[in-house]
Amino acid sequence: METTNHVDTMFLEQLRKEVDLNLTNDQFSVEELARNIGMSRSQLHRKLNSATGQSVSQFIREYRLQLGMALLREGKLTAAEVSDRVGFGSATYFSKCFNEYYNFPPGEVKAKLVSGTLEQAVAAAKKSVTDEPDASPAAAQKSQTPIRKKVWAAVLVAVLISMAAVWFLFVREPRGAARHDKSIAILPFKNLSADKGNEYFSEGVIEAIRTSLSEVGELRVISRTSVEQYRDTDKPARTIANELGVSTLLEGSVQRSNNKVRIDVRLVDGASETQVWAESFDRELQDVFAIQHEIAYRVANELHAKLTAEERSNLSKSDTKNPEAYDLYLKAVYQYRTYTNKGAHNATDLLTKAIALDPNYAKAYAWLANSYISLASIWGAELSATDALQKGKPYIDKALALDLDQARMLMGFYRLYYDWDLQGAAGEYERSVKYGHPDALALYVDYLNFIGRHKEALTLAERLNAIDPYYPNSRMILSYFYNKKLTEANEFSARRIQIFNNYYTLDSHGFLLLNTGHYKESIEYFKKAMALEGIRYPRMLGWMGAAYAKMGEREQAMEIIREFERRLPVDKGGSISFFTAVIYSALGEKQEALAWLNKAYTNHDMEMPWLLTEPQFYNLHNEPAFKQMASEMGFDKMKPLP
Repeated sequence: METTNHVDTMFLEQLRKEVDLNLTNDQFSVEELARNIGMSRSQLHRKLNSATGQSVSQFIREYRLQLGMALLREGKLTAAEVSDRVGFGSATYFSKCFNEYYNFPPGEVKAKLVSGTLEQAVAAAKKSVTDEPDASPAAAQKSQTPIRKKVWAAVLVAVLISMAAVWFLFVREPRGAARHDKSIAILPFKNLSADKGNEYFSEGVIEAIRTSLSEVGELRVISRTSVEQYRDTDKPARTIANELGVSTLLEGSVQRSNNKVRIDVRLVDGASETQVWAESFDRELQDVFAIQHEIAYRVANELHAKLTAEERSNLSKSDTKNPEAYDLYLKAVYQYRTYTNKGAHNATDLLTKAIALDPNYAKAYAWLANSYISLASIWGAELSATDALQKGKPYIDKALALDLDQARMLMGFYRLYYDWDLQGAAGEYERSVKYGHPDALALYVDYLNFIGRHKEALTLAERLNAIDPYYPNSRMILSYFYNKKLTEANEFSARRIQIFNNYYTLDSHGFLLLNTGHYKESIEYFKKAMALEGIRYPRMLGWMGAAYAKMGEREQAMEIIREFERRLPVDKGGSISFFTAVIYSALGEKQEALAWLNKAYTNHDMEMPWLLTEPQFYNLHNEPAFKQMASEMGFDKMKPLP
């Protein structure tokens, strides 16, 4: 039977391993550590405090300082470099903590080594701790002095620290946030073409390489949106690699002139900043597919990824053999990713032309279906759900017939929003998320929230956020909200709004403010969302009306309802009936709200799958008419109404 001391030692070693795995991540939190070892924050604190008298943050800091000392003893790195390597946010903070812990600054380690006084100085620091008058466990819990904080750690890690230092210095590769030896970030390539309008082409080249590498099971490839922040950066490679938690970076440039293309690439080791491999490709434009395949294959080979036969085949597979169709496709994707109404329309036109040139272009069909859907669900909300999905469905079918698994998420969307087939949608979404595509994960998060499986939705939203922390329409805010984690929702949303000023973020931030009682602030954000393109989105207006209603400003809420009534006969998009019901429900007029919900049901409004999840309808859940509507949509088969 294990003794208590042995159990404590095993527990502490487990904690150290988790800190090691996230050593250079200065944002590594107590919450992450607790989650990684399967404990709540309070459980972790109690157990660690019982074993060492330390708080969790203190344990992390002091263990990092001990590894910092080991690196400084080695003498190969400066104090600033050591600070970065052991996860301190700044060299100044590292120096301050080091001085408090060892009673001398890190800059003196080398001098003390040379003079032979380092061991004596470290021993003196330890002795000053153990000579304190009251070293009882009770006093340890009360004491907050810097010297007292290290006593238990010094005693318990004495035996293991030498082994840890040796392992850290000679075995363990320097790593960023959860660095992986087969991980890579493809940085935005520089467009060196004389025509700056060729930006879409360089973006497309990167995307093709990234997509190919993402299909290699042994590789971890950072998402497009997560590397976008480094487009114009002057940060060194080591810093970028640490921030992204990768071992390698692929840099490059693209130069296109008429039918000629030159692509230069450089693979860089993130820890040492040394060049691993570099090559230049001067080819005809029609050879761009071969160039992309060769780059992907060489990168996989340089990272020592073992390729299956299927993966080798995928690396050499082209979506189309028609360069002109491919060029139109790249332009379309670039336009769509402006996330604007105009961009969605341009994408639709370009994709239609690409398909005319290559009737078997699977990805073009999938993106065309997605473009039509977006015109009903978001930008401009100009199409009704039935019109948009009827237009998109043949292209979804064609993409699936051409064996494009990515189209599974679109079929799930169709099953949910057109058929209201909740069970059928689940099957499609479950198949689509296996590939880890961010859009598939986002759509499945929405679905899980719709049917009340909020904990699962949050887990999936966290997975999406880990894969793609800069995904434009993060599902973290809504998933936190539905799990009643309002502090986390507010903190995440506040950070998000500082980074993004797009429809998605303003929408989610406004939703959170509205439903946490910040009505006036929510209205301002909804107005900002509409001002982006000068479109009066029914979704924004409906929630603005609800905010006015909650503030007691009935006339302003009714003014929005009157606008909706004027628009409805000629405007079938945007779920106008649904959001009229939202305002009436916020006003407390349940029968009017139910009458408008019935119109939304009859009109097949796009927003109807949000029926149970829309907070303004919570006061309707026990109404017989509401229950009947939810039952007819199939919600009773998935999860009983509360």
